[in-house]
Amino acid sequence: MTAPRRVVPGTTYLVSRRCTQREFLLKPSALSNLIFKFVLAVAADRYGVLIHAVCVMSNHFHVVLTDPGANLPDFSRLLDGVVAKAMNALHGRWENFWAPSSYSAVTLVSPDDIVEKVAYTLANPAAADLVEHGRQWPGVWSDPRFIGGPGERVTRPGHYFDEDGSMPEIATLVFSVPAGFESVEAFRARSSPHA
Repeated sequence: MTAPRRVVPGTTYLVSRRCTQREFLLKPSALSNLIFKFVLAVAADRYGVLIHAVCVMSNHFHVVLTDPGANLPDFSRLLDGVVAKAMNALHGRWENFWAPSSYSAVTLVSPDDIVEKVAYTLANPAAADLVEHGRQWPGVWSDPRFIGGPGERVTRPGHYFDEDGSMPEIATLVFSVPAGFESVEAFRARSSPHA
């Protein structure tokens, strides 16, 4: 048995998760993109997590985030659980959605670590030779130009989610500047060229 993960308030992480058997269960579409963005926005708001960058590939995702309240386990449980259920419903599946032991949360210690992992996250589609530049990826991808902005209002998908359930009708997905950068512009300048 592995030791429990130490969760410290204010830590920044690169969180990643892979679909079972590397299947393309997160393949970009208007509905799959909406599901992921909506659940990410709800989980971040509910647990006070700050999102800095995200890229959802066809069979895995990466999110760079800061966890001010040491709520990473609850945030991840909500994100992974609801995305899995909604996407399984979309695909007519009943089996495990995520690969066992594929959850990863790498602690990012310095601003340089954060820039490196944001660049890695945003360059993922281009690094896989799927597009020339990350911004061309049709899946969920956070454009560095929107970091520090008001966020994107995401309407609850009509698929899977009960209109009388606990999920809000609208959630706002906000991308914030991580600690250690003097301004939004400074962070954008360091993270944008890699995308």
